[in-house]
Amino acid sequence: MLFDKSNITKTEAQHHLTPAKRLPWWYEHYKRIRLLPWWTRYNIGLTKEASHKDKILELVAKMDFDMKATSRIIRHAVSEFSKNGLGSDYPGYHTINHNLEVAYISLMSAINQKSENKFHLKDIKNLFVAALFHDFDPRKEFEKPNEDNIELFIRNDKKLAKLIQAFEIDLNIVIALIHRTTYPFSGAQKEHALKRMNELFNMAGIDQDDIDTREHYEKLGLFLSICDRIAGYCLGDFNYAKELARRNARGIGWHSQVINEKSVEYFAGLKQRDDKDTFEKVIQSLPVGYKKNFFDNVEGFREAWERELEIKASLRKNEISFVTVVENTISERDKISTDLCDTVMKIRHEYCSPMNFHDREFRKSICDRSTILITLRINSDAGEIVGYVKGGPLENHKPRHGGYDESLGKMSTIHMESLRHGTLDQNSGKKNSVFMEWIAIKTGYLGEKGGHILRSEFLKEVRRRGYKYVTSYYQRELIINRKNKGEPIEIVQQYDAAMIDYYRIDLSQFVESISVQ
Repeated sequence: MLFDKSNITKTEAQHHLTPAKRLPWWYEHYKRIRLLPWWTRYNIGLTKEASHKDKILELVAKMDFDMKATSRIIRHAVSEFSKNGLGSDYPGYHTINHNLEVAYISLMSAINQKSENKFHLKDIKNLFVAALFHDFDPRKEFEKPNEDNIELFIRNDKKLAKLIQAFEIDLNIVIALIHRTTYPFSGAQKEHALKRMNELFNMAGIDQDDIDTREHYEKLGLFLSICDRIAGYCLGDFNYAKELARRNARGIGWHSQVINEKSVEYFAGLKQRDDKDTFEKVIQSLPVGYKKNFFDNVEGFREAWERELEIKASLRKNEISFVTVVENTISERDKISTDLCDTVMKIRHEYCSPMNFHDREFRKSICDRSTILITLRINSDAGEIVGYVKGGPLENHKPRHGGYDESLGKMSTIHMESLRHGTLDQNSGKKNSVFMEWIAIKTGYLGEKGGHILRSEFLKEVRRRGYKYVTSYYQRELIINRKNKGEPIEIVQQYDAAMIDYYRIDLSQFVESISVQ
């Protein structure tokens, strides 16, 4: 079914967004060429996405599913997510890999339900297709997908409409299930989702008096929502779970210092009255190994949070104090130890997504004479390192490859190692600016002014070395808060997807007494 504007109600017109502006005709070909190496690995089974596809097809082979149609729609999903920037290289949570995980867990759980809870084949088909596309939001106004945008893209995908026909299901029901994955399902978001679901039930020809059928699909949508929330945490160990939590934090809006606490709350929510029964149906239908992974990961976050509380208590009682050390003064550059590098790398891996960085280049940069590295230590200059901040001349963050800058409507010639697509700094080449990378602090020490201390010391060290500006990335709201407090800071480049903007601080106007964190 295509998106027919003649059938849009006034309410629909208000919540549907217009399609994004068209990109140059050649950009589609450019993206396909860039994806060629990944597609090669995918087609010979060397990616996680290929592994999920194979597992899905194994399940489908046991049912009355059209294998060819299933293979085609998975390939289409992988293709569309990847060429729209939501493939394996996307640093957020809502990737094609996540959607395949949810499709796999949804399918497995539906198939394995006990006899009294058995799913009809059509429900399983609706569930599978909805799971496969439930986060397809290429517009990415925010990292968290917008269900209205998802509906718009799905309805305008002519090829997908044909592929869905092979499953003999109603696209309106598929989209209704996707709206039920809205999270958190409360307040205005819940009201909007339920209203849209009822409109879609009308479009699917379900009589308004047919309460049983409408409630049936609402429960099916809840089933999908539960699978969506637990899938990844069933399929990996605690290291993978922490990586998912870091990515998910951006979409949900958690600050990095509360990831463990919020993760505990996140999983506790599955035991709430509205979700508890459905959660039990899902989790009990999964293999023993997957259930073990899930509960081990839940326990892992709980234990990590408890350790955090112990550390924070010690800090507040002044049993632990923070000390900063400038590790990379030029005269001591050759004395950087292997142990220091290893410690910094370990904290980096705990705090950051490994896929976003290149270990060899990062380690090499630590020993560069122009790099500024400040560590956060416990109690003394020789104490345990629990955090660091690192940066260097803007010119050191050299281009790796070109990229299409949608804001400029042309290929950008500057795509720096540590800078995102579209970031163009007029000071590049003037040797007057230092780029500050993300501050990284070990779990448990976040939120106790360690970040404030590191950032303040970094700004002072940069100014001491004669630079005029410091640039970096941060949440837009927090940049604005700093500006409102009097900090000489400006947003240089905005990014709608995650609201993580590129900013600049004028050190000539910087006053040390200003709160900088």
